[in-house]
Amino acid sequence: MRSRATINRILHRHALVIPRARRKQRSDYVRWQRPAAMQLWQRDIIYGPRLVDTITGEVRDGRVVTGVDDHSRYCVLASVVERATGRAVCMAFSQALERYGAPEEVLTDNGKQLTDRFGRGGEVLFDKICRRNGITHRLTRPRSPTTTGKVERFHLTLRRELLDAAMRLYSW
Repeated sequence: MRSRATINRILHRHALVIPRARRKQRSDYVRWQRPAAMQLWQRDIIYGPRLVDTITGEVRDGRVVTGVDDHSRYCVLASVVERATGRAVCMAFSQALERYGAPEEVLTDNGKQLTDRFGRGGEVLFDKICRRNGITHRLTRPRSPTTTGKVERFHLTLRRELLDAAMRLYSW
């Protein structure tokens, strides 16, 4: 059986598929990194391990709240939550602040737990925590995951080395 990529290359070679232009070339991406640690944290939430309710035996998908320092790529936050509510996400963030101190800035996507940018425009709990700790909250453009590329790359490693292996071991 040939891989999907091999079949795709063969079809292109024989001009049986019209190639589509990429929206953005890899060389167009601007790579950047803060000059020192604790200047910027990149934050995100991913689907995580399955969680079992010890009383009912019900199995649910959990989430992992993550954070990576932009300069050092050190994982400052990896917390499993049952549901990624604003309160759960902020509790995990607060614990990271207690442990490592406050960064100058935090870069996040536009998740509703992190901003009300596309809602009524009010201040959510995450914004309040940032304001109280003197942290500038930066937001990515919608649908632009490459802006938070370091935390997205951390997710890949987390999945490969921990979550996927655990899912295979304990699949129900």
